Amino acid sequence: MSGKAGSDSTPAVVAEALALRELLQSTANPSTPHCFQHYLYFPSRDVGTAVAQQLQARGFTVESRLGADGVNWLVLASHHLPLEPRIVEAARSSLEQLAREHGGEYDGWEAAPVTE
Repeated sequence: MSGKAGSDSTPAVVAEALALRELLQSTANPSTPHCFQHYLYFPSRDVGTAVAQQLQARGFTVESRLGADGVNWLVLASHHLPLEPRIVEAARSSLEQLAREHGGEYDGWEAAPVTE
């Protein structure tokens, strides 16, 4: 499942809510924290590396590499969250702000259902 970034009135937020609802319905144990992977893109390696370090300090597991477009730097930040809409929304909002502050873009999240 994946959720895209956007403000509360955008189709992207509606898509995020639908993805979260689908994730809740398809998981074996909704109370178990799920691994969320967040995609952030930055215009340079230096900026991406600086943001990656900030995210690691916040407790994220981070992978940083050149994006698939061969131009922008991808920071893939993972952490575990409960499947509670307010918590997921707060995480997204915080990462959107971090990306904006560094001239980057937050491109949404992915999470897989917990099947055990």
